[in-house]
Amino acid sequence: MPISIVVEDVDRPKEVALDYVPRPHFVPVHNSDKRWIFITAHRRAGKTVALANHLIRAACRNKRRNPPPRYCYIAPSFEAAKDLVWSYLKSYTVGIPGMRFREGELIAEFQTGATIRLYGGGTAFERMRGIYADGAVLDEFALLHPSAFTTVVRPCLADYRGFAIVSGTPNGADDHFATLKLRAEADPAWEVFEIPITVTGESALSKAEVEELTRDMSADEFAREMMCSFESPVEGAYYSEQLNSLALQNRVAAVPVDLTQSVLTGWDLGIHDFLTIWLLQICGREYHWIDYLEARGKGLDWAAEQLQAKASKGNFVYRAHLLPHDLEAREISTGQSRRAFLVQALPEPVITVPRHDPDDGIKVARNVLGLSWFDRDRTRLGLSRLRAYKRGKTGMPVHDDASHGADGFRTACVGLPLVSSSWVLRPGRLRRKLRGLI
Repeated sequence: MPISIVVEDVDRPKEVALDYVPRPHFVPVHNSDKRWIFITAHRRAGKTVALANHLIRAACRNKRRNPPPRYCYIAPSFEAAKDLVWSYLKSYTVGIPGMRFREGELIAEFQTGATIRLYGGGTAFERMRGIYADGAVLDEFALLHPSAFTTVVRPCLADYRGFAIVSGTPNGADDHFATLKLRAEADPAWEVFEIPITVTGESALSKAEVEELTRDMSADEFAREMMCSFESPVEGAYYSEQLNSLALQNRVAAVPVDLTQSVLTGWDLGIHDFLTIWLLQICGREYHWIDYLEARGKGLDWAAEQLQAKASKGNFVYRAHLLPHDLEAREISTGQSRRAFLVQALPEPVITVPRHDPDDGIKVARNVLGLSWFDRDRTRLGLSRLRAYKRGKTGMPVHDDASHGADGFRTACVGLPLVSSSWVLRPGRLRRKLRGLI
């Protein structure tokens, strides 16, 4: 139903029903009591309409008269500000008595003196320097200047402890929008809302339209624009299509540990890089990925302690540990192989997955993904590594932070045929088994 707000009239307060019905996924945004809000939303989620109405409601609720309340909406271009936000602003305030619209300045003025002003394009936000503001929206922040919030907007909000909403759609993992998201997630003063297409359902786009989008957009484009993935590279990601499908089928969810099943682990061993471990369970014909560990500069003793602690806390047991071929390497300082150390540290079988062609392993991993479920919270970092795993200019996988988690995942997938009801198959049978998975 439409939202009703109390508008301060010159004579007495008057209740006015705005012609705005919030979509369910934006109701928590409107109800948030946080001063700082970060929103990443998919295309056509209704973000601009919601944020325009958020400012309208704030302007109507602010009872200060001197100086009059001032709100700002910053868009990446003048055209976006005028053609979209300005039309929404006028449309949703048409029923409020005493409204005035200054077309040339893109200012909507309420009878109380409160204003909402739009800024768009280039460095238009620089005009805010030196003024006060009670609230600001910075929309499509990835397309705005990186300093728009920190050096211009944030000081404007200091006088009256104004609020800010930073919003947009991801544009990669290395820009200022992604950096601010990481900061916001670590700061309790911020509230972070992630609104991918899997959250909005048919309140935004119909199921048929989403299916068409998956056909018309590349997997990477769909991951970035509709799934709100910061990790999705522009091109060359190995698992984008499979991960998009998982999310659309709601197979990235709360995945409880099945205490009737043992747990397998899949590793990637890094000396100066990351050590990564995936934890999974085989449940019928499904693979349940229940946890992910990653650390830089940690040794095998740390890994063994972490695994034992997780088993103790979760009340489960391990079936076997699948490790890459470099497990057989010997440490120069001790002369002892990594295998020898882990055999002593872990009571379960430690299995070396034979060397294999990376392309074969990636094909196996793609097929395993088709039968997989991932715990949304515990494997969050691991999934981001899988989504960022990509092919380089040479045609080989890029060796970066993402590759270690992806290599551990591939080790687990390739090693699955080595683990049977009789515990371990002979490594010589791996090639034949792999053919059945590719």
